[in-house]
Amino acid sequence: TNDREGDDANFRIDDDDDGGGGEGGCGPPSGAVGGIPPPPLCKPDGNRVRNDRPPSCPDTDEEENLLLLDEVRKDVIRTHPDLRFFLEPADNLGQKRYAALERILFVWAKLNKGVRYVQGMNEIVGTLYFVLAQDSDESWSRHAEADTYFLFNALMVEIRDVFMAELDEADTGIHGRISNMITLLSLHDPEVRCHLDEVGIDPSFYSVRWLTTLLSREFLLPDTVRLWDSMFASTHKDNFLRYVSVTMVMVIRDRLLAGDFSACLRLLQAYPPPDLDMLLESSRALWIYESQVTLACHKGGISLGHALRSIPPPPSIVMAYGLHAGRAPPVSRQVREAGERLGRSSAAGASSVASAGRSMLGSAMSFLRGNSRE
Repeated sequence: TNDREGDDANFRIDDDDDGGGGEGGCGPPSGAVGGIPPPPLCKPDGNRVRNDRPPSCPDTDEEENLLLLDEVRKDVIRTHPDLRFFLEPADNLGQKRYAALERILFVWAKLNKGVRYVQGMNEIVGTLYFVLAQDSDESWSRHAEADTYFLFNALMVEIRDVFMAELDEADTGIHGRISNMITLLSLHDPEVRCHLDEVGIDPSFYSVRWLTTLLSREFLLPDTVRLWDSMFASTHKDNFLRYVSVTMVMVIRDRLLAGDFSACLRLLQAYPPPDLDMLLESSRALWIYESQVTLACHKGGISLGHALRSIPPPPSIVMAYGLHAGRAPPVSRQVREAGERLGRSSAAGASSVASAGRSMLGSAMSFLRGNSRE
């Protein structure tokens, strides 16, 4: 099923639609693209938004195609609605480009019925198509639609499980990937993880959209393109996305720790514009540092504390293993702090014993005085 919110707008498919390739063809009806905000990918309770239209059981392939195209079209016209590329009035180019996205998603969904179309795919296709259609070499840009389909299909081979409801609980499904992300956050910044739990922020409130759209809805388009350049160059795209997502949370940790439910939710669902180069460097440094520490513990047979004191963290790390900048305090400081804690504990214990002694002595004296009067 298509995990998306129902819509009151119904767009008919005109008989004179042009299904030509490239940037030709007919897009959504004129005037349908302006001022429509993108619907959320998940409800405040963390569940993915479902289509609220009554279930349909198409009797023919034609009816099934019309229903699928309607689902696709309603999301396509919300793809980058403020981007001039998709609103270009000259020669109706904006509508033709939207129509190209429709064809890509429609054909892919028809050829992959085990997955079908799910909201969020339009964001991925829209970003890919924008980049390819803007190529300065016209011999390349004229084939943007076909190239976008090829790249989208290759990408979906790796991430398609995220869009399959029957695999939600698998390690490669959406819930499994969220769980892996939160486990990583708990390892490196348990303070923020505990605070988000305490104020009632469920990870699915923000991470469903982050993972299903590959963070394309969190950044401006140039930053998304920069981010995807690094992601596509990575041999482990799932790991890349997980470490970037965790680093995003840690970068705004001070604001999260100072916020209540509404403030934290607003920060995570409307992520503040970041320094993307710093974000990418921090996430990469965290992955490298964690790999070095893990190797030292497993292969070198040393304790985690010893590894953290022995291996200097990269300077760009925000948090690692619950330590600011990943820096473990010197042994002398740890011993001094442990001694101070022990001293405070001993003093408190001695004070309790003295107080109990005074109380017992006072009770005994009162008893003796009472007997002497008698």
